[in-house]
Amino acid sequence: MSEMTENNHVAVAEAPQSNQEQTEPIVRYRKVSKSFGDNQVLKEVDFDLYPGERVAVIGPSGSGKTTMARLLMTLEKPTSGTIEVDGRQLWHKEVKGKLVPADEKHLHEVRGDIGMVFQHFHLFPHMNILKNVSVAPIKVLGLSKEEAEERAKTMLDKVGMSDKLEAYPANLSGGQQQRVAIARALVMRPKVMLFDEPTSALDPELVGEVLDVIKEIAAEGEMAMMLITHEMSFARDVADRIVFFDEGRIIEQGRPEQIFTAPKTDRLQEFLKRFELNGSSS
Repeated sequence: MSEMTENNHVAVAEAPQSNQEQTEPIVRYRKVSKSFGDNQVLKEVDFDLYPGERVAVIGPSGSGKTTMARLLMTLEKPTSGTIEVDGRQLWHKEVKGKLVPADEKHLHEVRGDIGMVFQHFHLFPHMNILKNVSVAPIKVLGLSKEEAEERAKTMLDKVGMSDKLEAYPANLSGGQQQRVAIARALVMRPKVMLFDEPTSALDPELVGEVLDVIKEIAAEGEMAMMLITHEMSFARDVADRIVFFDEGRIIEQGRPEQIFTAPKTDRLQEFLKRFELNGSSS
């Protein structure tokens, strides 16, 4: 059931998640806006992500979808509005019944529930793959070297990199490095995984191996996942819900079959038509 404006521009569908009545959102945006100078890139966005749900966020370049992700990553601060992760304010904390700006300690604590995979891999070039994945559990979670390495080996096996434990990033392809980056995020056992255009920096022939790994992780259904992507077929295959962004707002959202076969707004129809014609949504 959608609420639509008279000009058929904004349709905010109810999130089609079967367990919503039984669960609270693990991520909640409320009236979140973000401006860079006079340019407002997010406009009072409301968005919920539920435990175990997989949401793909699509839209043209400059639509605000990456900014939405960067706010959750704490790489940017919202101009107004609130974001909650597992019931805790991200950018604010409660002091004597009032919300005040969060300090770095609070941000660090809440951010610990979020695993992040970026466009670029950002592996430590001076560490082998096993150390790249095991260093954070040691330093952040306080695990012993043995515990951290055992957990790291499990995650590297999950992404098909168990034969590269002693290799260094410079000796790996871009696709292999991104798979290591995914293992590095998974090893922290986050409640939410956020993928921000994880294949955009890869050569075309390497995209498939990374998407296959993400599909396998999504199929396990253990974590909530938000995927910012230009890969339409991937979004359709992996997501429970598609969210379409344009001009700083959620224009339409729904199940993949509805979004891709029966879009309700002219703007989404136009976007998907261009994608089909050009083979790309950018």
